Amino acid sequence: MVGRVANILIATGAALTSVGVTAPEDKRTEMLAAFDAVLSGMAYAGAGLCLFAIVWAGFVLMAEGTESEGQGRARNAVFMAVVGLVLVLLAKGIATAINSGIIPSL
Repeated sequence: MVGRVANILIATGAALTSVGVTAPEDKRTEMLAAFDAVLSGMAYAGAGLCLFAIVWAGFVLMAEGTESEGQGRARNAVFMAVVGLVLVLLAKGIATAINSGIIPSL
């Protein structure tokens, strides 16, 4: 237990030291690049999950047949998948707009 806490403290100190060494402009550029990479990954994951959810909704619709409850569940699943994809893509678009200077940052 003590060894694990010591390793965490040493790793945290090393991370803070390495961050403090870089110049402020370099740090900002690195952080923006890392943030952009994360948002790009989220956009790809969101697109894949949206496709999966739409296919899953198709299976639910086929399995439920003509029952109105099954159609409502499938329609709701497709709607929520598309809304999730729109939210992820909006986050990526807003971050790109801020990074490129279209929207001024604080």
